[in-house]
Amino acid sequence: MIGESWFPYALFLSFLFIVFFNVGAFSIQKIGLIITSICQRLSLIFPVAVGLFLFGESHSFLQSMALIMAIAAVVLINIPEKNSSQDLSALKHFWYLPFLVLFGNGTIELTLFYVEQHNLVTGASLDFVSILFLLSGIWGLLFMLLFRKGFFALRDIAAGIILGIPNFFTIYLLVKALEIGWEGSVLFPVNNVAVLALTTLIGLIYFKEYLNKFNIAGLVFALLAVVLISQ
Repeated sequence: MIGESWFPYALFLSFLFIVFFNVGAFSIQKIGLIITSICQRLSLIFPVAVGLFLFGESHSFLQSMALIMAIAAVVLINIPEKNSSQDLSALKHFWYLPFLVLFGNGTIELTLFYVEQHNLVTGASLDFVSILFLLSGIWGLLFMLLFRKGFFALRDIAAGIILGIPNFFTIYLLVKALEIGWEGSVLFPVNNVAVLALTTLIGLIYFKEYLNKFNIAGLVFALLAVVLISQ
């Protein structure tokens, strides 16, 4: 596996996964879920820009409008109620965190895009993603040993499995979709906005969460963006 052309990229991505997973968690602690979530999803701008301007992918007027809707949806869905206790004062001290979250997620998506665009993992998507997650686990173990006193608790292992399985298949399906011909400037916006819309719908239907008028507009924009950007 080490001799494969994609191995250095798997090693690089595995390191990014661990670093920016922790950056995201720290950002949520310090500046809240709303701003962090917006920056995570706005990373769709990176592969769109590279796909259109560097790799010369095609795009239509409807897809351009869909991209604008997607960006608007990311912001609107995350606007809290007026009486929300979201404290923005922490941004004065941690103003750099949104940029790190945006940069980290964007770099991960760009690297996946680059690897597939150059046919480095064609026919080996499962191997690539499996090694990627194995290396991420090794990095995580090293970080735990270096920066955290004690060792894994049972709940840490359970949480890792619960988070790891859907993340594994998410990355695998993204790589596979690029492999079978999806354009990155379409795939990454669809993935980001569809996930956002789905989690909002689950919150509304299953957890009976309240949606304000901005959230509802954002959900409509998200659903429209997914439809239009796929045309």
